[in-house]
Amino acid sequence: MTDSAPRRAFLTGCGTISPLGCSVAEFWHALVDGRSGLAPIRSFDTAGLGNTLAGEVAGFVAEDHLRRADAGRLDRIAQYALAAARAALADARLDLVKTNRTRVAVIAATTLGSMPIGEAYLQSRHDRTDFDARRLLHLPYAATATRLARTLAVRGPVISPSIACASGTHAVGLALELIQCGHADVVVAGGAEILCRFVVAGFNSLRATTPDAVRPFDARRNGLAVGEGAAMLIVESEAHAGGRGAGLDIEVAGTGLSSDAVHMTAPARDGAGAARAMRAALRAARLTPDAVDFISAHGTGTVYNDAMEMAAITSVFGEAAPHTPVNSIKGAIGHTLGAAGSFEAIMCASVLREGVIPPTAGCEQLDPLCALDVVHGAARRAAVRTVLSTSSAFAGNNAAIVLRRA
Repeated sequence: MTDSAPRRAFLTGCGTISPLGCSVAEFWHALVDGRSGLAPIRSFDTAGLGNTLAGEVAGFVAEDHLRRADAGRLDRIAQYALAAARAALADARLDLVKTNRTRVAVIAATTLGSMPIGEAYLQSRHDRTDFDARRLLHLPYAATATRLARTLAVRGPVISPSIACASGTHAVGLALELIQCGHADVVVAGGAEILCRFVVAGFNSLRATTPDAVRPFDARRNGLAVGEGAAMLIVESEAHAGGRGAGLDIEVAGTGLSSDAVHMTAPARDGAGAARAMRAALRAARLTPDAVDFISAHGTGTVYNDAMEMAAITSVFGEAAPHTPVNSIKGAIGHTLGAAGSFEAIMCASVLREGVIPPTAGCEQLDPLCALDVVHGAARRAAVRTVLSTSSAFAGNNAAIVLRRA
């Protein structure tokens, strides 16, 4: 490598707290089995909210994953993020005590932050009950990232990207860019979200939710379901990972961003913005579309999003589009908003390592207008060396990343 060559970044650890379980192994095996973690919300009163099907984390006991002091002082979203981050550090076999913490960055994406705190405050005003105003310090979007950095005692850059549902993918892309620019040697990157009345009511008011099942790319698709949890990844520079003997099997090779500039909540129907993000990620990775063996689609299960993605993928991949496997995991865990792209990045890493593509849960009757090779019904074995993951979001935000076997 010459001095002018960009620094390479490698994925060395993953951690998840998801509706499918509280470990990467549970998350992955459930995806491969085609199982869904969607069910009616149980953790709070949903009266008057409309559709309540969601991907809710069940069985998470903070004290089982965190130190008692951390569990006691952190709100739920920060607990999810810290538990996933500690699992990712353990997976990477990375001891922060032996690491230069001024060279460790934290990127924690979210679209909601600690919204339940705001809801509790408003309820206390309505009921004229006591509320500890200090809790409001944890309400801003950036609070989850800063509390994670503080708890891990790292001193590098702290970033909280919030470009709606493309945030989790952008977090992984930012990790690559921090390493390429020399601003960090290690990045704890990912996303976290928590269910609340605000987000359930919001998506219901947009008439974007399903009452029964999320069916990406299915002829009967009729809406999304929101989800919660955290997905965190450890991304390291080649020199740092190699210097401590970590595996260099999966490279974060490229990232791309774009904007539709069309509508606040609806995607550009022709998929041009999503296509630009995909092309930018491939260009950054110095790859052509024919090098991609698998595509992780945004796949919300809404009529307009799925149709837009069909157009975008066809535009980018041309004649190869019908022969490149595609899936979506939102029928399994719901739309985890700012964490969605990070969950998908972890799924993509497992696809690269295991040579298995999970089926698209909920897709049973493929839309006859869909010319894509959507993996559904059962998992598929495949020799996968390069994957593209794409996300599209409110306000026309699009993000994409490329992962490949090194």
